[in-house]
Amino acid sequence: MLHCRSHWLSVAVMLEWIALTAACSNLPLPPAAPSVTAPSSSSGSGVVLGVAPPPAASQFTVNPAVFSFPGTAIGSTSSIHAVATLTSTGDAVQLTAVTSSNPSEFPLTTTCSVPGALVPGATCLVSIQFTPSSAGARSAQVIISTTNAGRVSLAVSGAGVQATLSQITISPERFSFPDIVVGSASFTAAVITITATGTAAIELTAISSSNPSEFPITTTCNVPGSLAPGASCTVSVQFRPSVAGNRSAQMTIATSNAGTGTVSVSGAGL
Repeated sequence: MLHCRSHWLSVAVMLEWIALTAACSNLPLPPAAPSVTAPSSSSGSGVVLGVAPPPAASQFTVNPAVFSFPGTAIGSTSSIHAVATLTSTGDAVQLTAVTSSNPSEFPLTTTCSVPGALVPGATCLVSIQFTPSSAGARSAQVIISTTNAGRVSLAVSGAGVQATLSQITISPERFSFPDIVVGSASFTAAVITITATGTAAIELTAISSSNPSEFPITTTCNVPGSLAPGASCTVSVQFRPSVAGNRSAQMTIATSNAGTGTVSVSGAGL
């Protein structure tokens, strides 16, 4: 009797275990782990494991970085310009200002869009002139400022020099002869003095009379030729009236670098 009870107890335990196993088999399975693919060894700019490459840096260059002007006369403007080229590399450069630290003597113009963007690989120009206001060494910094690439400066320099000035003085500017008998010549000549009073030589090109038959001229000047600073030469004018009455003429002293001077001469024929 005890043996039968033990047998039925074992059967009951087995049935409970079978029922529990059947219930567990109906539960959903856990999700499978995601597969991971190793990155390829070939070069490129693709995304690796979901990480994007860093953006390219915004940079620019200025060429040349230094410029020296030749000596320029005070108050005049240099015959040449300093032209600097800005070139963008990397991402677009956001230009904010292009300025000169000495704009009165080193004024500038630019083809750059300021403020504006200089796209990658693009170039623009900054042109600087030199207008010295005083003698001696002069200098300035041309500064190119940006919001994302710092700032770069261009050093410019030059020397102001005293102007070489060609200037002529003529004396006298008017001369009147005494009355002369028709057909005869004046006893004295009108002597006109030409002086180079500037800091550079005068280039004489012609000396002429508007009435050479009645007011002929001779000269000690080298024509065409140069008259050095401080030097003088003369023009002698005679009067030979061909008819009675008032006679006159203009003496013209022409130069290539100091303008043209005139002298009025007159007289009367008897």
